[in-house]
Amino acid sequence: MKKSLIFLLLLSFFTLLPFLTVRADFGPKRTLDVEIFGVNEPYYIELLMKGELPIDDDLLSVQSLVNNQHEDFPDMLYTFELNGFVASSLVLPWGSSYQNPKDNYYIYPYNPPTEFKIMLIFDDGNYVVSRTINTTLFNSKVTYDLTGINFDFSQTNIGSVKLVFPTQTMTLELVLRIVGTIFIEILVLFLFGYVSKKSFKLVAHVNLVTQIILTLFMFSAKYFIYPGVGEIFVLIVGEMMIFISEIVIYRFYLKEKSKNKAMVYALIANTISLLASFSVMILMTNM
Repeated sequence: MKKSLIFLLLLSFFTLLPFLTVRADFGPKRTLDVEIFGVNEPYYIELLMKGELPIDDDLLSVQSLVNNQHEDFPDMLYTFELNGFVASSLVLPWGSSYQNPKDNYYIYPYNPPTEFKIMLIFDDGNYVVSRTINTTLFNSKVTYDLTGINFDFSQTNIGSVKLVFPTQTMTLELVLRIVGTIFIEILVLFLFGYVSKKSFKLVAHVNLVTQIILTLFMFSAKYFIYPGVGEIFVLIVGEMMIFISEIVIYRFYLKEKSKNKAMVYALIANTISLLASFSVMILMTNM
């Protein structure tokens, strides 16, 4: 028992070791993807956020920074204010810089605001502004549809905004974890000499419950809190708790073989499941 716990602690330590290096600006940054639909004329895009317009020396400092990042930054934004919302480039310059990998698609890769409005400014000076948007995902995506809108005059709270939630990806990941874990642990169970249907049903039911709970916590870390390091932390802590729980459950209810064999089975099966979970996490990261 002690050797098993020591093994799991060492596995946890060496897994987290690469992420424990202290350095400036460490870790992933919150991102935002914005996709625009229904606009076929040139425009300048800006995120509006709650804040105050800079004045005097602060304004001069911000102007210098903004001009270096956005050569086409509209002068009107230096004085534009809409119900407490101002240009995020003047409040949070590093969080308003975007990448533009394709037409009408913008990626804000460095901690953009989580409460904002999308503003499009056209060459004739007219503009459109969306309703207020609040994002909760660590890596959020928003679509802004202006199909059929007349851009001959300025308008606010216009257009259709949709927050894109990764339902398909989450569903696929949940299915992979549940099906994969149950398959692995039943296969290991068979290799340990268990053949009773009762044993197989017990392992399947236990893993169905534990993997749903673990995956929900991992989703919280991945999509809402802190991807990568947060996921690994939840995975390791969760698997250790599952291992302890399954040792207790299998010791008393997996009665086809001895209690010691049931405990060894729990150790081996969960170690393999942990490695498989890492593989799923890497696979989903690259999708």
